[in-house]
Amino acid sequence: MFYPSLRLLIVLIVAITRVQINGQTSNTQVKPELWVSDLFYRALANFTVRNVGSTACQEQSEMYDRNLRNYTHWAIKMAESWNRHPVGFLSGNTFHMGLYDECIDIRYPVKGQYCLTETKLLLSAENTISHNEVHNRNNIGSYYAWQTLLGWIDYPDQIPRNILNLGICIPDSCSSSDLQKTLQNELDKVFLPEKIKAVVKVDPILCTVKEDKYPYSIAYHITSAIFVVLIFLCCVITIYQYTKISSRHDTTKKINDNDSVLYSFSFIESGKDLFKYDKNNELNLINGCKVLTMVFILLGHRFMYLAGNPMTNAKIVENIYISGPDILLTCMNLVDPFFFMSGYLIYITIIPVFQKSGPIWMKIVSPIIYRVLRILPAYCAVMAITANIVPHLGDGPLWSQNTWKEAEICKKYWWTNVLFISNFIDSKYQCLLMGWYLSCDIQFFIIGVIIVCVYTKNEKYGKSLIGVLIGVSLSLPFIITYMRKIDGILKVDLPFLNNPRSSTVYNQTYRESYSRAIPFVFGLAMGFIVQKLKKSKFKFSQKTVYIGTILVFLVCMCIQLIGAEFYKNERPYYPIEHALYATLSHCTWTTICAWITICHLTTGYGLLSKILTNRLCVILGRLSYSVFLINLPLMQMSQSSQRSPTYFSAKTLLEMWIYDSFKCYLMSFILFMIVEGPFGNLMKYMFGRRKKNISSNTNESPIENVIRIEISKEESSKL
Repeated sequence: MFYPSLRLLIVLIVAITRVQINGQTSNTQVKPELWVSDLFYRALANFTVRNVGSTACQEQSEMYDRNLRNYTHWAIKMAESWNRHPVGFLSGNTFHMGLYDECIDIRYPVKGQYCLTETKLLLSAENTISHNEVHNRNNIGSYYAWQTLLGWIDYPDQIPRNILNLGICIPDSCSSSDLQKTLQNELDKVFLPEKIKAVVKVDPILCTVKEDKYPYSIAYHITSAIFVVLIFLCCVITIYQYTKISSRHDTTKKINDNDSVLYSFSFIESGKDLFKYDKNNELNLINGCKVLTMVFILLGHRFMYLAGNPMTNAKIVENIYISGPDILLTCMNLVDPFFFMSGYLIYITIIPVFQKSGPIWMKIVSPIIYRVLRILPAYCAVMAITANIVPHLGDGPLWSQNTWKEAEICKKYWWTNVLFISNFIDSKYQCLLMGWYLSCDIQFFIIGVIIVCVYTKNEKYGKSLIGVLIGVSLSLPFIITYMRKIDGILKVDLPFLNNPRSSTVYNQTYRESYSRAIPFVFGLAMGFIVQKLKKSKFKFSQKTVYIGTILVFLVCMCIQLIGAEFYKNERPYYPIEHALYATLSHCTWTTICAWITICHLTTGYGLLSKILTNRLCVILGRLSYSVFLINLPLMQMSQSSQRSPTYFSAKTLLEMWIYDSFKCYLMSFILFMIVEGPFGNLMKYMFGRRKKNISSNTNESPIENVIRIEISKEESSKL
């Protein structure tokens, strides 16, 4: 009587053993018959928007079907403009954008509409083919291909293989929801029987036609009119000044006071400011350092835009997170040298103001107002262009998604930039991605003016105050990182590259001035220290200068590159470790800058100093502020207009970096000549007249711009 039960038990044991030997469970036996590319082709081979949407959509879709069967030219163009058999999933080739221009160029009898769709492949509840993610990514070749596709999805340093961004051409009378509904139905017919769920999303903003759909608002016409008038004004005044100079013969005669304010808008005067050069000015090195820092910032920004946009060979970018170069992963503190230079230059430009007679409140308020007024014209110009002009300047599969959204943010929240508080609001409301820097700089400037004021009134209190600020600036990044349990480094991982505003670290610590104060405070302190060293005529030997520079650079770079360790997915999170790095990472470039400043201003670097203080470096250094403003918008426009995925390589990165650098400096020159230079001259004139009431020294230069700061030879000699 027990034999039937015993026989059943034996059968079950054998069955379980076979499953264990095969390394599978019964419900993992559900495997697709075809590879993902073939499944997509099966669903898309005869795809068009059918039986949904408005009457016009259905009529145009039926017309497309009929003409396609008859091989009519326009219908074939619409059909062949997008890819029905996507390939390269395992290589991370997730964008199949088709031929954007071929689609939207169809004009009659149906207008072509290009839509960039997103399809995410997920497992149905009964399919456990890939419930375990791919862990050994170095031995990926041994995995079942579907497991690689569906299991490689939650790594911040890897592009998900289960997403397809497919460009599809449809009649323009059909909406994005019509396409989404039809595409979802067709994919369900193919993928659901294979126990795979395809989730389709079609963002309306990613459906575009030939015409410029962004509205031409009143703001667009006002912005355009302002720039046209400004350019016309500069041209007319330049011609007027040139005529006056030509007819005067004696060019040494000074122009009258009424003409001086008018000439503020002359290209001749702006050119004089840009191209002037004093080879004996010891602060020329700062311009060289600004240029050197800026070109590497441009390299970092180009890498971010290149790696964060569609590419055909994602594996090369993914390998950077494994084998480097680590400097690309740890360079998000590269703006620290600008904060340092700003702090140092605030001291040496503001201290002469407080050494003169006059109301103390005027000495504090006047430099701050001047600083703000010098920054705002070019800043507002770039915001206005971004909000009102840029959306009309191009097109492409990603153009509307990138430029339109940025324009809407600037239209709604530009005032936070003008008030210099954009670093304290959520980054998704921040107009211009680099706007946080200028907010920090103005906040630092106000603090710096107060510190210099205290120092000139009471040197002991001033030193104590700067000492307290050094301690606070070193402590806050540590405390904030430790208490919030966040990363001590802003990781340049793929989610950040795709959307920097979504990063927790970027929102909570990277932009706040109290987390970025270390280089600024140390720069301010260097002003005190260098002044004392120069008074005592302290000098290093050339051997000490060069060996010390090499050692300081190597030690700081070792600390800097330690941050690459935090990219390892298997590395446990240690709050103390991250908090310590959050502080030390802002000391690396700061220490290098401090050492170079002391060595250059007390001893000099010989030939190296001559290279970094040549005329070209000084001129390009004066353009740094404009370059800083426009480089990200220019790169965004370039990437947003791309028609196909980019092949990522070191050669591509280098070529685009060189091209971007040339384009940014060229456009910054135009911005300087039309906006920054004229309004800067106007501010100098206005504040120069006011300074006559405060001081008899009318030859002293006023306070200069956030990055573009000039010190006259007379002021330098006072130090």
